[in-house]
Amino acid sequence: MLEFYFSYRGVLKRLRSGALGGEMDRIAKHFFTLGYKRASAKIYLSRIARFSQFAGPRSGPMPIHQDVIDSYLRTFTMDTPRIGAVMGAGTNTASGS
Repeated sequence: MLEFYFSYRGVLKRLRSGALGGEMDRIAKHFFTLGYKRASAKIYLSRIARFSQFAGPRSGPMPIHQDVIDSYLRTFTMDTPRIGAVMGAGTNTASGS
């Protein structure tokens, strides 16, 4: 299903690697089924793939643990309130607050 959104072999290979690589076609199909616009789905799939690449060497096969998610979120700066809110939510969730 990724071929609906992407055509380059290298991109498809990258999308299908990482911790979530085996799930990416299913996620793409889900976006398609929900009626996401192609441009939006491509952005979301690319961001999921970036996280997947980060998580792969840190978590191995799924499940991806919360500490890996928190570590990924810490790689972002808090330049926007939206990112700051995500960081705050991720930190509070992990600490149990």
